[in-house]
Order: sequence, then structure tokens, then C-alpha cells
Amino acid sequence: MTNNRNSLLGRDADITVDKQQGMRNVGRKSVSYLVKMGFFTAEKDLPKQERHMIYIMGAEDVSEDFRGKILAVIKRPAKERLLFVAAPEGKLYCEQQIRECLGFYERQYKSDFEFFMTIVCGMILVKDYGDKIRFLLAEDKKTKKVSFIKDVINYGESEKQASVRVVNYYTGIKPDVDDFKTEYTLGTPEGKKQKTIMYFGTYTERKLRIPEDCSFRTINLEFDQAIRSLDDPQERILLMEAKEHYDKKRKGNSGV
Repeated sequence: MTNNRNSLLGRDADITVDKQQGMRNVGRKSVSYLVKMGFFTAEKDLPKQERHMIYIMGAEDVSEDFRGKILAVIKRPAKERLLFVAAPEGKLYCEQQIRECLGFYERQYKSDFEFFMTIVCGMILVKDYGDKIRFLLAEDKKTKKVSFIKDVINYGESEKQASVRVVNYYTGIKPDVDDFKTEYTLGTPEGKKQKTIMYFGTYTERKLRIPEDCSFRTINLEFDQAIRSLDDPQERILLMEAKEHYDKKRKGNSGV
């Protein structure tokens, strides 16, 4: 078994359960396992101390052997052998969920994690100009690619909190956040998964406050310009959702 972090991340693996949820930790009797534990079935004939330990999430219906996906790799500073996080087929957990679940134990080791799926949060920002609406987008200064304003969620944040923080940091805007949101999951060039969550929001600020080291500039476009400018087909779909949503709201507010 290789100790290369990326060799198993996101891969399917046969796993054997050897510790049930609620069992006491042998080395620390005061600690109980909040999830099931296991090891790679291929290592069954190895001594226990040579097996790779695996945290198993979402395995309530799993009793012994199962096929799962590796969702995170854990490196403890003083331990040569890597640890893993897995879940049964069909279940995906992101960085937020894994940290919240395993913080009870790995926090004491100051462990370093690498995750298969991350969450990015942002907002589709709309401004009403009376006879039309415009969308605030981000254009990368180097690549010139146009996208929505978004960034990685921080540990401990809700999705909505992250969306507001990202918008406020990059633009200075304090948006009026709509309860409506949309999400999608795509693969990344590195072979991982990225879940994108976008809230809809409006703003009234006349002047934006962009950080000096910001890698993009903001552009304010009407729908026809915006949909031609977006590079990601999925974001074009989101733009159409946003236009339909706000067109309905504007008609409702006008009493039509």
C-alpha cells in the first residue's frame, strides 16, 4: 500500500469493518468512536499495527465487508502511515462534514487533511435599474474568463454565511440575500469533486471596494451580455434561473 496521498483519494476500495460505532478506544478508554472504523480488506492478513486505519462515515447499514470510496486522506505529524476516510458507494461527504465528524479525535494530533470533495460558495448578484436588471460578474485579470463571485467555504461556516462573506470580501457589498439558492457538483481537472452552492442576492451599493491583490475585476452586465460572457455552461444555466426568478419577483412587485 503506497503512502502517496493522491494514489487512493476518490478511488473505490474494499473495506472491512473492525470497530463499531460507540466502542471504546483501546489506548484512550475515555474516548469512544463516533463512527465505525476499518481497514483495507487486502490488508486482512497483515498484523493490526501494519494496517491502514479508515474512518467510515455513513455506514449505519454496513456490518462487515463493503465497497466504499476514499473521501479524505489524513496525515498525522508524528505518524508515517496515512489514515483514510471512506463511505459506502453512493454517499459523498465534503470537507465541512468530515471535519465536524472527526474533530473529536484528529484535532488533538493537529492532523493534516486532504479531501476528495470541496464546497465552493458564492452569489449571483443582481442590481435593479428600473427598466432592466444587471448581473455583477468576475473577470479573471490573467485568463479573461468570466464567472460568478465565489470561493471555498471555511470550516465552521454555514453555506449562506460563506456566500455573504465571499461577496463582502471581494466587493465590499453587503447583499440582500434571497432565500433561493441552487447547487451543482462537477469534477475538477485534478480528478476530485467540487460542489458549488450559489445564493441569489441583490445590492444597492454605488461604489465597490475591491481588494488590491484581487485576481479579478468586476463587470456589470445585462443578461444578454452576461450569458455570452460566462465560460462555464453550468453557470449559464444558473444565470437563466436567476433571470427567471427575478423577473417573476419584479412583476409581482409591480402588481402585474
